[in-house]
Amino acid sequence: MRTWVPLVLGLFFLALTVFTVYSATVQWQRGRLIDDTGVQVTGTVTRLLDVGKGNKSKEIAYTVDGRRHTLQKGYDASLQDPRRGDRVCLEVAREQPDIVRMCEDHYPQGDDTFPGYVLGAVFGTAGLLFVIGHQVTEARRTREIGTAA
Repeated sequence: MRTWVPLVLGLFFLALTVFTVYSATVQWQRGRLIDDTGVQVTGTVTRLLDVGKGNKSKEIAYTVDGRRHTLQKGYDASLQDPRRGDRVCLEVAREQPDIVRMCEDHYPQGDDTFPGYVLGAVFGTAGLLFVIGHQVTEARRTREIGTAA
């Protein structure tokens, strides 16, 4: 195997692990912030957006402490067939009104995203450990060949 391939694979798995652990941590912290200081508000779907490749999103406007905010959210189970003017329940962090989630969710990006980050972290860590194990095995094999000669 070329000497640079394990290095590139190791860096890829390390970057994947760091990214997914960081993202999961941010989602967990934001979810806790909403749990601790959250207020329920009613948002209104203001626009339906086509974000390409058949994916659709909705823009929701909501007001906290007299200030208007907007949120773009993919279609989810809370709105099967959303239309402009539909009202949705949101939970917003009082100190940071840009941190928002749907009332039924535990995390701001949705409950399906957090487990994805955790699985990404597990996969990245397993891949990194595999690359390290491979490099250690190759180093031992090279050392044994060198001492046998």
